[in-house]
Amino acid sequence: MKLTTEQIQQIEEKLYADYDFYYDDTKHEVVDHIASEIEEEMKDNSFETSFDKVFQNWHSRLQETEWNGMLMYGKIKLPMFYKKQLMSSLYKDVLMLIVASFAFPLLLYFYKDSMEINTLNTMVFIYKIVVLIIAVFFNRYSLEKYENGDYTTVYGQIASFANNKTLAAMGLFAFTMIFMQQNSIRHKENVELWLGTLVFFNAFYLMFIIKYCNYFRHLKMVKNIKKWKNV
Repeated sequence: MKLTTEQIQQIEEKLYADYDFYYDDTKHEVVDHIASEIEEEMKDNSFETSFDKVFQNWHSRLQETEWNGMLMYGKIKLPMFYKKQLMSSLYKDVLMLIVASFAFPLLLYFYKDSMEINTLNTMVFIYKIVVLIIAVFFNRYSLEKYENGDYTTVYGQIASFANNKTLAAMGLFAFTMIFMQQNSIRHKENVELWLGTLVFFNAFYLMFIIKYCNYFRHLKMVKNIKKWKNV
């Protein structure tokens, strides 16, 4: 049995009165799930009985908890039921970070014998500058867009969390890892050790780039919320 608009409003009122929901996507997710479960229960019970039963089952999952997503995600307060979804996203992002951190260094390693030292130095310097520019761009873009948007989501918070502070860290790191290490490859015999520092450089900057790209997950969530509101 499909719930009426008034019944869905009762679900929302109960959620906002008894639980603390800051993000729009968590509101959307939980209202959608609870409404579906109440509809299923109403095959055998009244709306009131189904309403109470479903909320009783959801009570522990609706409690707010603080989740630490390490450096990539930061600390976030969210309902318990949302934690599993964030863990899945974090695992995907960590895997992407590992692969991306090793991709360019391995490419250089396999082709190092066919390139001159000067060519290697130039390629690496240009690569680092490009990565830095991308990181700074997404730092500013995700923060500005999220702060000026109409919706709040967990992923938007991740993308924009502490961006002003990390911008200073990225600038300081750029001085030591890019400009002070320019033309640092002098002998091909030592290129493996030098490529190790490039992996470290990648891990640092790509971690932030992947973090900022959570803004696009935010946009997907916003699209779903708008679609849900228009149903």
